Amino acid sequence: MKFKHLLVPVDFSEFSDKSSEYALFLAEQFCARITLLHVMVIFKADVDDEEHLESYEEMLKATEEKREKKLQQHCENAKKRDVEIDSVLTRGISAADAILDRAIKGDYDLIVMGTHGRTGIKRWMAGSATEKVVHHSPLPVLTVHKDIKRLSLQNILIPDDFSDYSQQAIRQGKTLAEAFGARCTFLYSVTQREHDLYYNISSKPILEANPQLENNIKKNLIERSGMNEDKADYAVLEGKPYKTIVQYAEENDMDMIVMASRGLGALAHLLMGSNAERVVRTATCPVLTVRRRNS
Repeated sequence: MKFKHLLVPVDFSEFSDKSSEYALFLAEQFCARITLLHVMVIFKADVDDEEHLESYEEMLKATEEKREKKLQQHCENAKKRDVEIDSVLTRGISAADAILDRAIKGDYDLIVMGTHGRTGIKRWMAGSATEKVVHHSPLPVLTVHKDIKRLSLQNILIPDDFSDYSQQAIRQGKTLAEAFGARCTFLYSVTQREHDLYYNISSKPILEANPQLENNIKKNLIERSGMNEDKADYAVLEGKPYKTIVQYAEENDMDMIVMASRGLGALAHLLMGSNAERVVRTATCPVLTVRRRNS
C-alpha cells in the first residue's frame, strides 16, 4: 500500500517537529496529503466544575487561538514545498483517544507521530499516547524519535517471526523499498522459549549448538520475502526479539524498521507489552508498525 493521506498529530514539541518533517519527506515522495491534528487536552474535573466552567472556557479559547496560529505556520511551511496540507484542532480528555477516533472516521492510510521514548517509571507515570495509538490503531503507525539521524530511506529492516501478522509488514516494507529504491534486510530472532530442546542438550548458544538451524531459518526467510539473496539481506540472531531488532538497526545504520503489531489483549499488554511497542520505545530510527488486515 502506498500512502496517500497522512494523519500527523502535533503538540508543537521537538518530538512532533521531527515527525512533521518526516511526514513531509514521505508526502513529497508519494504525492500525499497531510492533515495535521492538534488535540487540546482538557481535564474532566475542570469541565465538571460548573463554578469555574465559564472562565475555563475563556482560557481554552485563548489557548486555541494561539495554537491555531502555530498550525497555520506549519501549513504554510508545507505549502512552500508543494505539499497539500490542512489542519484540525480538537478537544479531548485523552490525546490518544482523540487521535484514534479521527483515524477511524477519516480517510487516512498512515499515522505519523513522534515518540518521547520514555522508559521505566516515567513511562508508567506519564503513559504514552504514541504507544496507545500503536497498540490500538487499525492503520499503520510510523513513529519518529527526536534523535533521528537523517531524512533518508535506503536501508529497511523487516523483522519476521514467521507469523501471519508479519506477512503484512513484509508487503509494506517491500512497497516502501520499491518506492525509495531501498534495500531490505529480513531478520529472525531465535529465542530460548522456542527452542528449549537445544538448551536441554547443550549449554552452548542455540545457533552454535545446531548450525543447521540458522540455514533452515534463512531459507524460510528467503521464501517468505520472495526476494533472492542478491536483492535483499538476511540475518538470524539469538536473543530477545526487541533487543536484537533495535541493536541490529543501530549497528547496521538502518533508516527504518517495519514490523507487525499484534494488538495484544489488555491483560497480556499490561503484563508484558509487545515487541513492537518495545521497539517503538527504544529504537532511534523511525518504526513503522503494521496491523494485519481483516480478511
